[in-house]
Amino acid sequence: MNPESKTSATPVPVPKQAKGAAKEAVAGYLFAAPAIIGFLVLTLYPMLASFIYSFHKITIMSGSQIMEWIGLDNYIYIFSNPSSEFKKSITVTLVYAFVNVVLVIVFCLIVALLLNRRFIGRNTLRAVFFLPSVVPMLATTIVWQMLLQNQAKGGLVNWILLQLGIAPIEFLTDPVQIFSTLFIMSLWTCGGTIVVFIATLQDVPGELLEAIEMDGGNAWHKFLKVTYPTIKPVLFFQLIMCMMTSIQIYTQSVVLSRNGAPDRMTYFINVMIYDHSFVQVGMRGLASAEAWIVFLITLVITIVLFYFQGALKRDDSMGKRRKVRP
Repeated sequence: MNPESKTSATPVPVPKQAKGAAKEAVAGYLFAAPAIIGFLVLTLYPMLASFIYSFHKITIMSGSQIMEWIGLDNYIYIFSNPSSEFKKSITVTLVYAFVNVVLVIVFCLIVALLLNRRFIGRNTLRAVFFLPSVVPMLATTIVWQMLLQNQAKGGLVNWILLQLGIAPIEFLTDPVQIFSTLFIMSLWTCGGTIVVFIATLQDVPGELLEAIEMDGGNAWHKFLKVTYPTIKPVLFFQLIMCMMTSIQIYTQSVVLSRNGAPDRMTYFINVMIYDHSFVQVGMRGLASAEAWIVFLITLVITIVLFYFQGALKRDDSMGKRRKVRP
């Protein structure tokens, strides 16, 4: 007797954990979709488009954009043509950026160290230093322009100087004074960095500070041996962010001066790129090439800073005993 054998495929049960993981992944991608789409549409696509534009001469005729392939002519023009203002623009931008980074980091660190101490009115002072960073840069620049413009236009600071018998100062038309004005405005609006440094100082080990104090160390010893090694990573992060923000300066120059006045000293790189893109005719391809060169310069600066970040790394061995070999 040979009974007929019947084979039936038994369904393999899917684990509940796999279903839960899949649902969680789908939910995660849905929540991240706005950021991903925003990056693709508002960042990646404009970058690729500007890279293609940089090899073309673009003109607008009858409301339509005409692109003519010219290869590397835009890049050659930037570095070899005497009429190109790129060299001066990138020079004043980098000078402003490097000086501004040093001033902002040092100023914010000193203020954060002072505001980290316990005294009456500490929270009020923290709010005072932070509030200017909340105000939009355009509104802040307009207020500073009203304060610092010359006497003929009713500048409040110059009016006070006249009342004190001091000669008026051309804050916005003198090449040196306008840079001083920009630096002061930058320090005025760096409250966010101060808050970050204050939060970082809360992570400094108190027992190590007390140990140095018991050994007869002063405030400088505490900062050098304990505080600085602890805040190095945050210091490096703020240095990178401040450098990026300083290179991208735009609003202050446009509001305080016209066409980079005085003597093109405020004709920063972003102002020039905007001018070539939307103001001057037939220079959109050149502006794209300038933007990519600035991107490469910024990338090189960032790589150099990361290369030297060893001096800004946190000393994880702080407070640990060395292992003694037998």
